[in-house]
Amino acid sequence: MTMLDSNFINEWQELIGAALGPFLAVILSAIGFWIKSVIEDKKERKEFLRRIEISLARSLNDIFTAREQLRWFSSRVKNLAAESRSITDDKVFFLNRVNFPTMREIYRDIDMPNFKVKSYYLHNKIMWVDAGTKEMNEVVLNLKSDFEDLIRQNELLVAVMRNSPNPKMQRSAYEQNLESFANAIDDFTSKSMGQGIEIMTQVKIYNEKLRRRNGHLFLWKQEGTKFKFFRNKKEQKAFARNLDSLDRIDKVIEKEVQNAITNAEDRAKKLVHT
Repeated sequence: MTMLDSNFINEWQELIGAALGPFLAVILSAIGFWIKSVIEDKKERKEFLRRIEISLARSLNDIFTAREQLRWFSSRVKNLAAESRSITDDKVFFLNRVNFPTMREIYRDIDMPNFKVKSYYLHNKIMWVDAGTKEMNEVVLNLKSDFEDLIRQNELLVAVMRNSPNPKMQRSAYEQNLESFANAIDDFTSKSMGQGIEIMTQVKIYNEKLRRRNGHLFLWKQEGTKFKFFRNKKEQKAFARNLDSLDRIDKVIEKEVQNAITNAEDRAKKLVHT
């Protein structure tokens, strides 16, 4: 090899080295940034799941307590109607009343719907929890306002009858209003609040499973479609992330959810009635 050839090769090596240096630096920097991003995403998701657990514990405690308070109040309203019905003297008006219980709002973490939890099931259930909790709090406020209106209407009816008294009619109207109000409370606690408790508990149970050491494996089993065998697209679509998959996962955790609700109901009754 001549001196000219040797110099030519050296120049090309230097040129390639000069070009590869910045390129490799960019590649390594990108890889480092990607690894850092993955680690930060993992930490962020872990924190989101932790906050969900705390928020749901508070929300469930509040909704169980609120439901027991409303059930207790409903029984008092029914007793009030029965007390009026027991009066036999047609000259006696009935103005007795009970006070609506002091109730705090069911806790609602307004940030929770924005959490990136990488779970279709959890995200959709959390969206319902947020909307449902907001609605239930509004209903409770309306119940208090409606009951105060009911009491005022009864007092107004008695005042209107001052010149032509008809206590029997007044008591009958009051009794019907009280019973209708109590029935509305019972319907709200059994249906709306019952559904709210169920969905909150579903989120709590599912979230607990995702927080475990094998949480990623559990998530893949319930929601993942990669590396799974499906005989056709129809089977894959049936398993994929869609509204039908929510029902499928509901059934997977159904027993745990019902057991958790039963235990929580027992605790709530003891707290309210002690």
